[in-house]
Amino acid sequence: MRGGKREGAGRNPAPEHLKKVPYNTKLPQWLRDWLTGPEREESGPVMIERALCRMYKLKPPAKRETANVM
Repeated sequence: MRGGKREGAGRNPAPEHLKKVPYNTKLPQWLRDWLTGPEREESGPVMIERALCRMYKLKPPAKRETANVM
């Protein structure tokens, strides 16, 4: 069998509460250039997420907390 979707192939989807969402922000040109440089082994978003988690001692939630919004 070649190509196409196969049962069991690919990565399992992330839990809903851990899925990534787009968030646009402005950065200085030099920082954007550094984050997107070809010499980076990790992507910019991964580096930003890890740096914020380290700096502010954040941990991903075990399960999404639902807010009561009326």
